[in-house]
Amino acid sequence: MSGDHFYITTPIYYVNGAPHIGHAYTTVAADAAARWQRLKGRSVLFLTGTDEHGQKVMEAAQKRGMTPQAHCDDIVPVWKRMMERLGISYDRFIRTTDADHEALVTSVLQSLYEKGDIYKDDYRGWYLVKDEVFVTEKEREERIASGELTADAFRMVEESNWFFRMSKYQEALLAHLDANPGCIRPENRMNEVRGFLAKPLGDLCISRPKARMSWGIELPFDPDYVCYVWFDALLNYLTGA
Repeated sequence: MSGDHFYITTPIYYVNGAPHIGHAYTTVAADAAARWQRLKGRSVLFLTGTDEHGQKVMEAAQKRGMTPQAHCDDIVPVWKRMMERLGISYDRFIRTTDADHEALVTSVLQSLYEKGDIYKDDYRGWYLVKDEVFVTEKEREERIASGELTADAFRMVEESNWFFRMSKYQEALLAHLDANPGCIRPENRMNEVRGFLAKPLGDLCISRPKARMSWGIELPFDPDYVCYVWFDALLNYLTGA
């Protein structure tokens, strides 16, 4: 948001299933904000869309006896019909399988690799299948003890992967927050981010081996791996802009 320009997005929605009332609520809220900004005379870019890579989508496709791409192509019109029926005034419906998005992700990965910000390492840890993330032993124990999840939700995984040197940027992130106190709102969310950055920031696993999970954007520097879905998905806001 700057001057007469206003960029608003919804989260992009996972296509392992059909839309529900929560998706509708979120999209209507964003639509109301976009319409209000247009009424004030601002140039608005309103982005929504679908998150189409990853293990859950691949498994949903397998259950239907379809390829992941065919599954996505089949279910995306369901999401678009929901938005049409709700009168959502989006400017672009982005798909993470769009050619321009895949090209941008590939470019970002290659740039980070050439800067030395991506490296390969062995990893052994607990993998939470439903969220497609690795978790610490402590987090696993806490979530089992709270009754949120059972031990079966976690899988011990040992494999080589590619990592982004996120730890390298911890001080730069804190400096940015200090220089731009209103960049995250409401204030409690700013405090949440600061609390997170008060602890050592670990590096981020950004790949999945094709031998285990093949549905994703191939790493430009290693054809045996695809990009981790969250790293891919978050870049949609840059593609859409």
